[in-house]
Amino acid sequence: MTATLETKRPARRGRVAVAVVAILSVAIVLYSLPAYLVPDVESRVGIREDVPFHLPFLIVHAVTAGIALLVGPFQFFGSIRRRHPRVHRVLGRVYLLAGVLPGSLSGIVVAVLTTAGPIALVTFVLLDVFWFYSALRAYRAVRARDFESHRRWMLRNFAATFAAVNLRVYLGLFIAVQLPLLDGYYGGDFGPLFDTAYTAAIVSSIVLNLVFIEIHLRRKAGRGTLGARA
Repeated sequence: MTATLETKRPARRGRVAVAVVAILSVAIVLYSLPAYLVPDVESRVGIREDVPFHLPFLIVHAVTAGIALLVGPFQFFGSIRRRHPRVHRVLGRVYLLAGVLPGSLSGIVVAVLTTAGPIALVTFVLLDVFWFYSALRAYRAVRARDFESHRRWMLRNFAATFAAVNLRVYLGLFIAVQLPLLDGYYGGDFGPLFDTAYTAAIVSSIVLNLVFIEIHLRRKAGRGTLGARA
């Protein structure tokens, strides 16, 4: 009885976590994406006026990353994977081919053109390269029918995808904690305060997401080893 409860509790927590991730992902897409789908779009980030293809690449990146955020969480619903494997495969193709692949490649261009400074540039480029690489590893694993490796690489990949959500959360947090410094340290100028918060949010959202998922995978592998020995 105790063993059954110990098995059910992590499974229940996992379902709740996936549901929360799905809700947050959809909410961020609904909040951010519509601005890029209307004529004469006004970007939410700085645009290089001297580079005419900056905005088009940003729109492509926003739309494809939005597709990845909308589809990605449903890849981790066990009920879909077990009961509707064909739906799982179709969603996986949409996630990779319509979301991550064009999103990462256009994201590299957008990152190189960013007006947020060198730290943001390097961090975004590394994120997009890892986003593409982890998707490639996940695809190769599933083609080889190595489903456990596929699952691990998809978790790493979606951790990179979900950085778009955490970036917004951390941005608000870093702005809030700096507000007492606005008049003194920043001389009443909100611009530098926002720039500092934005850079910190970019780095934190990416690094913490990837660290978290690696800890999760290692702990899960450790529990599996202990279970096998028992």
